[in-house]
This record gives sequence, C-alpha cells and structure tokens, in this order.
Amino acid sequence: MAIKPTTNTNAQTKSEINRGEQTSIRSEKGNARVVIKKGATGRHGSTNFQIGLKEIDTAIIGHMNNIMKPRVREANEIIKVPVLYGNEERWKSVRNRGTLRDRNGALILPIIVIKRTSLAMNEAMPLSFDMDVKGKFISVIRSSSGWSKNNRYSRFNVLTGQKPTQEFVKTGMPDFVVCNYTIVMMTAYMEQMNDLNTLMIEHLETYWGDQTSYRFLTGLGGDISNEEQMESQGERMIRNEFTMTVKGYMIPEFTDNVFGKTAEVSRGYTKNVSFTEEIV
Repeated sequence: MAIKPTTNTNAQTKSEINRGEQTSIRSEKGNARVVIKKGATGRHGSTNFQIGLKEIDTAIIGHMNNIMKPRVREANEIIKVPVLYGNEERWKSVRNRGTLRDRNGALILPIIVIKRTSLAMNEAMPLSFDMDVKGKFISVIRSSSGWSKNNRYSRFNVLTGQKPTQEFVKTGMPDFVVCNYTIVMMTAYMEQMNDLNTLMIEHLETYWGDQTSYRFLTGLGGDISNEEQMESQGERMIRNEFTMTVKGYMIPEFTDNVFGKTAEVSRGYTKNVSFTEEIV
C-alpha cells in the first residue's frame, strides 16, 4: 500500500523573526541575556514587573491603613477608622443615600470611603518616549547586582583583580499620569471629624505608599467640604468630602506594537574591557 508523503508548502519560507531579540518570561532556559525568570522582578515574587492602576490604588489605601492609621476617640475608647474602596455598591449607597449601612440597617460610623474618579496624562512630564518602539535607546535600570551564579566570587578573582560583571534589570520609560480620588469621611461627632481633617492635612502634599509598595505624590484638589446631616430616623452624622490628586506613573507588563508582543522588562550585563601593554 502506497503512502503519500507529507510535504510542507512553507518549507522554503524564511522566518524574519530574530530570536535573539525576543524576551521570554516563562522559563529560565535559553539566552541568559534576555530570559527573565517569572516572578523574579515582581512584588513578593508572584507576578511580573508591572505598575498599573491597581498598584496605585493599593499604594494609596495601604498608606492610609499602615502609615496614617486613622483613629478617633469615643467614650474614652480609641476606635480604628476603617478605610474602604468605593466599589459600585458602596459608592452608589454613599452618593444616593449619603450614608453607608450594614446588613442590619445601622449606620457604619466612623468610616472613610475612597474612590478613583478620573485618570489623565500628566502634561508636565511627557517622557514616555513612545517613538522608541523597540526600546533600544531609552531604558531605565530598575535593579542591579554584582556577583551572580554565572560569575561567582572567589579569592582567585580578587587576587587577579577580576571585576564582576554587573547584572541589571531594565524597563522602558513610564507613562506619567494624574489620578483624581474622591474621599468621603463620615463620623458621629464633630470632634472626631476634626481629628481626621488634621490627619489628612498633615499627610497631603507628600508621597503616599508604604515600604512594600510604590510611592506617589499627592495633593489637595480644592477644599474640604463640611456638612452636617440629620436623617428622619433621628440619626445624626458629620460628613466631609474632598478631592485628592495623585501624580503617578504606569509601566505595562507587555508592549504590543507592530513588532509583536514583547515583555517590558529585560536583563542586561555590563561589558568588562581590559587593556594590556607589551614592551619589546
């Protein structure tokens, strides 16, 4: 029985892709100059290097919980003020009803609700260099190290004056943005609200973010509104609202352009040049 051989019609087609310029983040095998271990440059070693809106929101809320630590005093007791992100359900309740209640219908006091309302490019710092599509000319070094597993330390290298090859991780230039956040603070008494206002004024116009996250410059957009609400059920509360501007930066995990989808982070090494002199 005769079997028809299988032919490849694309066998004569040459690939124009240069594998040496591609960056892989899925494995440690391959070219050590471009291969990035997955999670090696991310936070807590779980994700790849990326700075997005989630990182900005996390830095702002983390600063309020871990650095500012809002507290109020009520009946000789110190109460921790919870800081919640205004998702769709919470923000709708705060906007329409003006309050936030629990499952039993009781007012949640004191409380701070924060919501990102707008995002725009920062015209004062247009330094993303989008014209450098391949990222060959403009780059930012994120981290560097000396001796590595491929260039180990030894006494012989020290005696012979051999210098280590510096290994560094680099990315492209970030996109600078301006985020506007609306912060709503609600308390039961005016004295408690005064303490929260003092705490906000003290930390505004500074860099927000703890040691485990990125840091971004904040500012007060406008003034802090003050209103006293009295509901029909006889429940009284103090409600303040203001807008905070955050000047941040964003770096995507991957760059997708006409040259294909490539990772934003890459690895590089320094080149050691030695000169010798020969006298005859």
